[in-house]
Amino acid sequence: MVFCAAVAALALIGVALTQLGDRPTTPSAGSDVRLPAAPMLPPVAAAATPTAELPPVTSATASRSPSPAPPTTVAQRRRPASAAVTVATRVPGATPPRKPAAVPPPALRAGAAVGLELVAAPGYRVRHRDFLGRVDRIGPDSSALERADARFLVRSGRADAGCVSFEASNYPGRFLRHRDFTLRLDRADGSRLFDLDATFCPESPGGSGVVVLRSRNYPDRFVTESRSQLRLDPATPGTAPRFAVRSPL
Repeated sequence: MVFCAAVAALALIGVALTQLGDRPTTPSAGSDVRLPAAPMLPPVAAAATPTAELPPVTSATASRSPSPAPPTTVAQRRRPASAAVTVATRVPGATPPRKPAAVPPPALRAGAAVGLELVAAPGYRVRHRDFLGRVDRIGPDSSALERADARFLVRSGRADAGCVSFEASNYPGRFLRHRDFTLRLDRADGSRLFDLDATFCPESPGGSGVVVLRSRNYPDRFVTESRSQLRLDPATPGTAPRFAVRSPL
């Protein structure tokens, strides 16, 4: 079958070539030879090639170099100077010094040398001057005479052993006593009246080391202070002036 078809095709080609050889090559001047019109083919649109649009390059953009990335800074927190850590080191075998024991105030006991400070006026002490009892400012910088006038020796009460009497340290034999309700420094005369006037019974409403002084023969009267003078006035343990028992200066 294939062979027959090929022979037929060759025969047709030969006939066609014979006919073309018989056709004149140049048409005559008067002849009107029309050539078949060429078939109109639809216009072929050129395939659109996608192009990527780039932004216009300006001189400023072209000349600008890329900015370097900002450096990464790690903030370091500094410790304030006030927060410095102090490490205490203990030396092996070292013994810390002991604090000296607090010296208790002297008690109003027989034989003790004391000073009496007015609690309401720190620094002011009981003293004698011109043989009168009074309260003056007496301190370590005061004269030797003033400091001696403010030093008393505690004696057992002349009229009552449960009370006390105050003998001047710089005038032995003279005691504080009241006369006409005024405190004086008088020499002991051995009389019962003198012994009663020179005897005072201490009471401690303010605790240890603080006393009020009640008269032995006038139980409703206490040693008081008025305009620096020592007197014997009516009072109570809660209203009478308080005296702190101090070491002598």
